[in-house]
Amino acid sequence: MAAYRDAFVVCLVALLVGTTASGTVAAQSQVTLTVTVVDQDGDTISDVDISARWDDGAGGPVNETTRANGQALVDVPAGANVTIQIHDDRYVRNVPVEVVDAETQAVEVDVSESATATVRAVNADGDPVENPRIRLYRDGNYVVDRNAGGDGSVTTKPVEEGEYRVIVTKPGFYRNLTSVDVSGETSATIQLREGAVLLRASVADDYFDDPRPIRDATVSISSDNGFSGTVPTLSDGTASVSVPVNDRYDVTVTKDGYETVDRTVRVDESETAIDVAIQRTPALTLTPTNRRVVVGETVRLTVVDEYGEPVANATVSQGGSEVGLTDAEGELSATVPSAGNVTFTATADDLSATANVTGVSADGDGGAATPAPTQEQTPTGTTDAGGPGFTAGLAALALLAAALLARHL
Repeated sequence: MAAYRDAFVVCLVALLVGTTASGTVAAQSQVTLTVTVVDQDGDTISDVDISARWDDGAGGPVNETTRANGQALVDVPAGANVTIQIHDDRYVRNVPVEVVDAETQAVEVDVSESATATVRAVNADGDPVENPRIRLYRDGNYVVDRNAGGDGSVTTKPVEEGEYRVIVTKPGFYRNLTSVDVSGETSATIQLREGAVLLRASVADDYFDDPRPIRDATVSISSDNGFSGTVPTLSDGTASVSVPVNDRYDVTVTKDGYETVDRTVRVDESETAIDVAIQRTPALTLTPTNRRVVVGETVRLTVVDEYGEPVANATVSQGGSEVGLTDAEGELSATVPSAGNVTFTATADDLSATANVTGVSADGDGGAATPAPTQEQTPTGTTDAGGPGFTAGLAALALLAAALLARHL
């Protein structure tokens, strides 16, 4: 029994060792790349140093030098994505060669004689343009893309000989696109021309289904390169400013009663138009139907928003106590509790508004009610002559009647 057990253990160990060894061999499987370096005429080049990396640069490098036949043998992991670069003072390649899913195969690397280019940007007077962006482009790749210094020039690292597209730009100047044939040590001077175009902003209130132009809004325009300008909108809501070409601008629109809107816009070399939508600053307005109300009577209060639209379910309070909520029409009836100034407050979301009414007593006095003053009256049924019911008016009538009677007699 023990003998069988020992035999089993030996077999298991052998199996594990065999599996591990097999996995190690598989993980370390190599393939050979036969790399041939050739010049512009297709001739092979000897004594060129090359290097190979894989796994996005994590693997390698493997360094080799081409032999007399222009070839070098490079061992790399099977299936790896390999990058092959050239290191030589005579020859250069702008873009490394990529080998995908490497296997035993031949790889041709075409190179060019090394050259440099110095590109200098000047203005119409021939003076250097400070800090322009200079790019050299060839075969679908930028070999140079950087900002020049104060002298307006850049010098490339060693690049392939040949024709390049040169693009020079700077805010405030028209772009210059030209071709330069680079060989040896090439110098090129590129002239930039200043220019400006219109930037037009159309400002409208888009609260309405048909946005309404906003007149007398202030449009402020600025850039990181020092430009700034401010102009009001016309009756059609437009404002136009002449701005330097090829720059990025910050546009700010302001108007009393409206929210401030910021925009960023890129202006190239043609007139540029932008639409800016603004809306009124959120606000509440609380309005009573009457400003003077008899104490104990109710006043109708109306709450509207910044556009005069009714605000439903706004909370109305007085003296710190809640009175109620507005209805769908934004209205609420509230009792005026006392004489004098009475303040009502309406709140909705984070907004609030107040309104004052004056409570008056029933006799119209704004303060406390007071009794009416007492007036002296003459007793009914007596006269100064002492006769009951006999008044001065009756005495005068009697005398007149007596005089008429005497004339007839």
